[in-house]
Amino acid sequence: MLRCILLAMDGSPAAHRAADFAASLALRYPAKIMLLNVLTLGYSHQSVTDQFELLLAAEGVAHTFVANVTEHFREVGVTDVETTILYGPPVGVILGFAEMHKPDLIVMGARGAGTWQGKMLGSVSMAVTQRAECPVLIVK
Repeated sequence: MLRCILLAMDGSPAAHRAADFAASLALRYPAKIMLLNVLTLGYSHQSVTDQFELLLAAEGVAHTFVANVTEHFREVGVTDVETTILYGPPVGVILGFAEMHKPDLIVMGARGAGTWQGKMLGSVSMAVTQRAECPVLIVK
């Protein structure tokens, strides 16, 4: 029985397909969706002020993105949605969040970037699949 689904989204087309799949599961098994968006900023030669402005802009985009996905869930009938935006390396943040909240299932999209294995699945989704303590559903 699914009671809690962790949906890790990055805004990619595969992540949107994963959101639709998670919504269908949440409707089928009255389950809560925990929507997680992870922000990550790489190393930069920009000033601290410029980096801070980039971070604020990224956070604003993330809040809009999460609000739009939540609204889509409500439109299709999923009402139990909790949203979280965190900062850091995606794999570690997703696994740490899952360890803390103990979802019954992690759902995420496969972007298919990076190494040849990454092209088949997605480097973040591949790492989460290998290291998560609960089942992981990857949507391509």
